[in-house]
Parts: sequence; C-alpha cells; structure tokens
Amino acid sequence: MTKPQVPAYLHVGELGRLATGAAELLLLYPWKLWFWGDSIGLEGLLDAAELTGNARYSGFVHGLLKGWLARERHRSGFEYTAAGVALLRAYESIQDASLLAAAVRHAEYMAAFRKTTGGAYVRYENAAIELPPELPPDHPNYDPGRGASKAAANGGPCVFVDSVHFDGPFFAKLFQVTGADKYRKLALDNILPQIDLLFDSSQGLFHHFWMERTQMRNGVLWGRGNGWGLLGLIHTLEHLPDDDAGARTVLEVFQRLARRLTELQDSTGGWHTVLDDPASYLETSIAAFVVDGFSSAIRRGWLAEDTFRPVVESALRFLLANVHPNGLLAGVSYETFPSTRAEHYRNMPRGAMVPWGQGPLLTALRSYTLLRGGA
Repeated sequence: MTKPQVPAYLHVGELGRLATGAAELLLLYPWKLWFWGDSIGLEGLLDAAELTGNARYSGFVHGLLKGWLARERHRSGFEYTAAGVALLRAYESIQDASLLAAAVRHAEYMAAFRKTTGGAYVRYENAAIELPPELPPDHPNYDPGRGASKAAANGGPCVFVDSVHFDGPFFAKLFQVTGADKYRKLALDNILPQIDLLFDSSQGLFHHFWMERTQMRNGVLWGRGNGWGLLGLIHTLEHLPDDDAGARTVLEVFQRLARRLTELQDSTGGWHTVLDDPASYLETSIAAFVVDGFSSAIRRGWLAEDTFRPVVESALRFLLANVHPNGLLAGVSYETFPSTRAEHYRNMPRGAMVPWGQGPLLTALRSYTLLRGGA
C-alpha cells in the first residue's frame, strides 16, 4: 500500500472527489448490522450521496436497512447500536412508511432497557474488558491465536460514551420527524444521565465508560470516545427546541468539550488517542469527528468562528494528509474494547478500514463543505 500524500489545500469541489474514493471503500466493508460504528458509517454514506450527487451510496444504505427490517424480530446482541438516525434520514429521503414504522419500534425497544439508579439506560450488561480487536490476516499485528488465547473479562453492566451518539440523536431526530413530545423527553432522558456519569467536569472531557459494579469511571480520556460524545451532543441539540432547558445543558457541555479539545490539539492538527497523554500516538479518526462537529456548530452559531475555525482548518489539513489516494483514512485504530488501563488504548493497532474511520471522514467532508458555503 502506498503512503498517503500530503495534498495541497483542497477546494470544495475537490472534496467530492475525495468523498467518492472514501465511500467506494466503505461499500466493501463486511457490515455486521449491528455493531459499534455502523451508525456513523451509514450516516457517512448518506452524506457522501449528498456531497457527490451519487445515489448509489444512499441506495446502498436504504438496501441495508430494508434487509435489517426483514429479520428485525431476530435481534442481535448489539441491536442498541443500530443506525437510528440513518434510518430516519432514509425515511425522509424516500418516504417509505415501513422505515418510519421501524424507527418507532426501535424507539420502543430502546426505551425498554433498564436504568441505573441515576436514570442512565444500561445497554451493555456484560461488557467485555480488553477483548482484542479483529485484525485482518495481512495486518502486521495479526495473530490467529490471540483472540482465542485471551478471554475477555466480564466488566458487568456499563454505560459507554459511544451511546451518547447512538441514543440522544436518534430520539431527538424522531421528535423532529414526528413532532411527538415523548421522543424529545426520551432524548434528554438518555443523554443527560450519560453526561452525569461520563463527563468529567474537572477535565472538560468524557471518560470511555462507567461501571455499575464499582460506581466508577474507567479513568481514561479516550480520543475517539470524545468524538462520539462531541457528535452525540450536537446531533441531539440540532433537533431540539432552542428554549428547551435540557438542550441548554447539552449545549453548555458541548462548548466546554470543544474548548478542551481545542487546548489539546497537537501542533500537527491532530489529537492523541489518549487525549491528555502526548506520548500516545495521533489517531486520525478523532480529527474527522472534530471537523464534523465544530463545522456544524460554527454554522449554527454554537461556536465562535474566529476562535474555532482555525481549529477546523488545522484538523482538516491533518486529516487530508492522512488519506491515501484510494480514499482510505490511514491511522485509524481498530475496535477498542474497554479497559481501565491507558496502556490498552496506547497499544491498540492501527490501519483499519472501518465505518468509524471512513464514516467520520465522509461526515467531516460534508460538514466542512456546508461551512464553506457549498451545496
């Protein structure tokens, strides 16, 4: 595989060409339906369709979702990671009533999970601690016996920052689509307790997860986890009324997180995989999450352009410098199962072609194009 070339600063029109390569690669991914990261991947393909005008990408998403509906009653173990926002966007695009009906059923399913004593929904009852990632055979760290030799510890019930992206935005979008106030309430009932458990006010950042057994956070400020939190906050906000008291709380946390991420940005424009550990490697998907979230927030007036636009431009240059000519975002870490040890995150292999890399790249290109005034 050739090394990525540092591109000249791209005009908006050229971003569509880059999005095409990234989306074509993502079409080849062996989707699990559902797993952590599928949601941002499908949202990325929908954004690619809008950015490039190529309906193949949105058609692919529609087809996957219709296939899911055919076996919906046979739910997978990770059904709570389903791409609810993409489902509703597909409904808006093609007005297929079966998609909206499925979204309502998914909302009922999500609302039926038990809660912690503090009111947070518990999605993962038996969290796998330090489970090794699935590496392809051609990866230099591939070891066919590694997964079998190391059984993951059972961390018990946990609340994960990833769910900040899965839950609140879905219910808020369903509120926007249907106008039913119960979904507005569910959006806040999901995201506010997640903030209480996971957002560290002293650090201005999210922890990866919270453990019910110990009533403690894991103590690691994982970079991509804060990307999930960043987008979860803003995508919940964008579908709630501006005068909603709960939405104001979400906005305040979003702005605090944005300020802290700005302080931690590396001189290259990227971020370290353990955000407060400059010895840990720079992980590229984080920059994509930030370009997407900050660009959207600047357009909506939630972040000051004179302060945060330079952060976006620097992060975008870093991001584009790490995209291969074929559209692969290099330097993305593999699926990162939870741990209480920072070393686990520092040692996570990179080189993945995955939805949580290609998807944020596509959503970032779309959001940045809109910030630049593109179509």
